[in-house]
Amino acid sequence: MAEKELVVCDECGSLFFKDSSQIMGLCPECAHILYDYPNCPHHFQNGRCVNCYWDGSKSEYIKKQIQ
Repeated sequence: MAEKELVVCDECGSLFFKDSSQIMGLCPECAHILYDYPNCPHHFQNGRCVNCYWDGSKSEYIKKQIQ
């Protein structure tokens, strides 16, 4: 099984699996909050989502958007 490619989200700075997001450069969480793309069904183990590898990070801008 090939390893999934990890990239850094331009918004929150978290590593995530490149193929888990529909927007290049954004993790599924940020893509969902900023552009209403479908979000990952997050399931966390050891501090990371097993589906997309997001670590729960949120930029200051994202934090303001979800208040």
